[in-house]
Amino acid sequence: MRTFICCAALISLLGLLACSAPQPPMDMAQVRQAIEAADAKFCEAFNAGDAAALAALYTEDGMMMPPNHEMLQGKAAIEEYGTALASMGVTGLSLTTVEVMQAGDMVVELAKYTVTIPGGLEDSGKSIVIWKKDADGSWKLHRDIWNSSLPLPAMSMSEN
Repeated sequence: MRTFICCAALISLLGLLACSAPQPPMDMAQVRQAIEAADAKFCEAFNAGDAAALAALYTEDGMMMPPNHEMLQGKAAIEEYGTALASMGVTGLSLTTVEVMQAGDMVVELAKYTVTIPGGLEDSGKSIVIWKKDADGSWKLHRDIWNSSLPLPAMSMSEN
């Protein structure tokens, strides 16, 4: 009886695995081109201070994870954050895609950025974005996190 139960469980498991077929490979050159085009729209909206256009590039349940700030979820919270950045005069965002990788039915982008901060300061850093394909076929930011590559003031690597 025990052997029968084990065999039945194994057959059930194999049946479930057969139903969850792996995602077909994506044309990553085409996907990268779409992501870079979306990044260009992102920079355009950011640099114009258009927080609504910026938020529209995210999925409905998109999440932004800025440094030194709590996670922001949903387009309304992302738009509010974008409005705050624009009112502070943060501009000059530039993004450069380093790598795009398939992750199931989503895509992960590794990028570098530079941005101008009020007072003539410039920040540079890196980001990871998980992109999700929308119902209309466009790629939307789903999870977005970034941080500076610049050392904290008065801190050197030898102090770490």
